[in-house]
Amino acid sequence: MNRNVKIFLMIFISIFLNLGTSILIFDVMHIPLFLDTIFTVAIVFYLGLLPGLAVGFCYNFIDVLFNYLVRGIFSPTNVFFSLCGVAITLVTWAFARKKEEFKISPMVTILYLLLISVLSSFVTIFIGGTIDFIRFTYLEIPDSMAPIRQFTEGFLSQRFSLFASCILGQIPISITDRLISTFAGYGVFLLLNKLFGPSEEL
Repeated sequence: MNRNVKIFLMIFISIFLNLGTSILIFDVMHIPLFLDTIFTVAIVFYLGLLPGLAVGFCYNFIDVLFNYLVRGIFSPTNVFFSLCGVAITLVTWAFARKKEEFKISPMVTILYLLLISVLSSFVTIFIGGTIDFIRFTYLEIPDSMAPIRQFTEGFLSQRFSLFASCILGQIPISITDRLISTFAGYGVFLLLNKLFGPSEEL
């Protein structure tokens, strides 16, 4: 099979694995986390920046389409969260492109993954909070993730500004989500290496 076809298939499968993971964690198990970027992280490590951007950017469009066709819920503003996927991809790639350094020692690997988690948390908290602020202000649409909405409303009740409340409301969920997704994504990358060999050999 042509290498480009294999890469396209991996991108396509990763988008739907992200969707499946999110449905399993949030809808089936009722755990208030997204975990919809595990395979985005894995693809960035395994295939690089452009395939990672394709997964990170396209996921939310597929999610919106799925919600409309399967659940009858149409939330077009959710596509703006693709910016979070892009930001996570860029932060991850900034470190993943130096994969050889991850092999220095387990402690170095953990430190790099923690750094990716912290930095990607920061950007997703800011981007997600800003999107929520715009949706609250102009469309009166609260965040669909109930805990984030509750945190935001809690800060509002304490007389924080709407923008500050939208940012702060993202923090508990986003930090936990990024930690789990980053470490799990790296684990999937190691599994891909074991199953298919280095990406250069595809």
